[in-house]
Amino acid sequence: MSGSLFLALLGVLAVPGPTNSLLFQTGVNRGINARSLQWVGAEWLAYVVQITAWGLTLDWIARDFPWVATLSKAFAVCFLFYISLKLWSMAHGAGHDTAPGLSAKGLFIATLSNPKGLFFASFIAPAGTFLSSSDYLAFMFAFTCVVLPVGTAWVMFGACFGSRMTSPRSSRLLNKGVSMVIGLFATGLLYNLASHTFHV
Repeated sequence: MSGSLFLALLGVLAVPGPTNSLLFQTGVNRGINARSLQWVGAEWLAYVVQITAWGLTLDWIARDFPWVATLSKAFAVCFLFYISLKLWSMAHGAGHDTAPGLSAKGLFIATLSNPKGLFFASFIAPAGTFLSSSDYLAFMFAFTCVVLPVGTAWVMFGACFGSRMTSPRSSRLLNKGVSMVIGLFATGLLYNLASHTFHV
């Protein structure tokens, strides 16, 4: 697998989002220890299940209906724009969420319902990855090499700096900054998708 794949995986997995926020909250509530790393394992397992399901479905259907792959990428881009707008609106919300974190099982379910798996299967994974066992295992190995350290880093970040990031102003600035980055990233992907679809 190429270095560009690792960078793409890192770029998507590292940005704040629903799952990373839950891992951050786990670090705040439980610190960094062997038990809190169960939440990282739950994230990994949920993503593997989701990406595999999306990838097999899209690759099999796309063989007979190529437009399905394009449609799935369009949905993935829409999801990124949705996350960007949601983060921006949260920046104008009232205060910081102090609700306790979910259990490892709850995080698994939350990650399983996160459409990010569709993004990995349609944009990040090379075409045909899920039709070849060797390509599939290589992609999942690369994914595992990125998601486990990144997930652990979010737990450590919460354990070490969570108490310093609780002010409403810090939350607003962080949400706005990440919102702009995701929005620009989604715009670039949309242009790339349109260029390949309409041969611009």
